[in-house]
Amino acid sequence: MFGRLVYFSREAWQSVSRGGIMSFIATSTITVSLFIFGVFLLVFFNLYNLLGSLNTRLDIMAYLSETISKNDIDLLHMSIAQIAGVKRIEFVAKETAWMQFKENYNNLRLDEFLDSNPLPDAFKIEVQDLSYIHLAANKLNMLDGIEDVSYGGDLAERMAALIKVMTLAGAVIIFLLVSSTLMIVVNTIRLTVIARENEINIMSLVGASRSFIKYPFIMEGMLIGLTGALLSILGLKAGYNIAVLNLERLMPFMPINLNSRELNLVYLIILLTGVALGWLGGYFSVSKTLRSE
Repeated sequence: MFGRLVYFSREAWQSVSRGGIMSFIATSTITVSLFIFGVFLLVFFNLYNLLGSLNTRLDIMAYLSETISKNDIDLLHMSIAQIAGVKRIEFVAKETAWMQFKENYNNLRLDEFLDSNPLPDAFKIEVQDLSYIHLAANKLNMLDGIEDVSYGGDLAERMAALIKVMTLAGAVIIFLLVSSTLMIVVNTIRLTVIARENEINIMSLVGASRSFIKYPFIMEGMLIGLTGALLSILGLKAGYNIAVLNLERLMPFMPINLNSRELNLVYLIILLTGVALGWLGGYFSVSKTLRSE
């Protein structure tokens, strides 16, 4: 078994080397296609994580007027508690909010630009689920002593709509990329099969099984797919690191960096897709020739 594997691998490597420009074109096509596919996956995962963070933070920030008194704050707390859907209320002093903000975004070096605390006192209101968030926000806006209200409900809904559109558009793009890439791989290996048609006929006449004839061409396709996948992963790694650094500098408030588990999953999907495309390309190209004999 091991001896056969070595033979198939050697034959596949020699076939790729003899392929020259066609092998290069097939590998380059797989690399570009998988790179685009990887970019789509990275963007999709980032948007999905952002949507998840917005949906799990079912809270509203109600910012208070600077002139409000301590008694008015207590009365306001009781009025908020009577709003339908309110689950929990927390008073956030401006000093505490400013300290937490500076800790969360220490890369902004805020003390160099601001001499005083710009944040007001606020109430952090958690609602039971997303369906209550609009109603609660509207009620809060009508209460005296509340200067402004902010919440992520609208952004979460828009993000969900964007992900749906991206999923549909991405599925169409990926189908076109996979189809065109598969055709190029099939045609590339098909040329190798045609060039070795006499050799294949002789092998068939001396009793070689169809699987013994097929495997070198299938492994050739897998080798092309694997090479293209590895090159695309290297490009994605370098490009993603640069993009994250620049985006974190421009948008420090956005959670755009995926963890290592999610990144490894994206790279694994690309690797398996490349090998699968190569396997299919090799299988279809040589099967057509063997059927026509």
